[in-house]
Amino acid sequence: MNFGIQLVTNPKDEPLTLAEAKAHLRVDFDAEDTLILSLIHAARETVEGKLRRSVFSQTWRMTLDQFPYPVETLTVSPSERDEYLFPSIYYSRFAIRLPRTKVTAVSSITLQDVDNSTVTLDPATYVVDTNSEPARIVPINGGGWPYVASYLPGSIAITFTAGEWDSKTVPVSIKQAMLLLMGHWYANREAVTEQNMQILPLAVDSLLERWKYYGP
Repeated sequence: MNFGIQLVTNPKDEPLTLAEAKAHLRVDFDAEDTLILSLIHAARETVEGKLRRSVFSQTWRMTLDQFPYPVETLTVSPSERDEYLFPSIYYSRFAIRLPRTKVTAVSSITLQDVDNSTVTLDPATYVVDTNSEPARIVPINGGGWPYVASYLPGSIAITFTAGEWDSKTVPVSIKQAMLLLMGHWYANREAVTEQNMQILPLAVDSLLERWKYYGP
């Protein structure tokens, strides 16, 4: 299913403070505080890209061309069958899977009609499962998604919040990975270098391995 994804709001805070970053970089002056703050932001974005996971709370918007509707028949191939009751396969095809983890809440689902009016779905008509990865949204039992008479690309918008940790719970290994990235960028301010550098065996990727998301 075609979809779009867009960052709406950046986190209010970063996993590293300016003081932590300066201590790691051995900087005891203020002239480069703006640069170091930007490196913190860049390191978090880089780590999130490697993890395929939001570190701190941020708002995202996913757009769809249409809601997922199951086929009219319950017949499925053996490869699609699982240990659950057979009808669950049918109803699972209603699920919208959010492409960013870890989702903490869905704030709205809106639908743009052919007359350009925007309709907001009643939260009581759908269920959000934030425990699974990716998070899933399904209609309530016995319900279904609204029927859209005309095909409008990007007409369905789902606004949600994703963010695994806060300043008190963010894993130390993620912060250390960010510091290593920052140390490299701070010492090497160009895209190329003449130095013969090698990747450390216990560097960024090793620190992040435990937290990577490998799902769809």
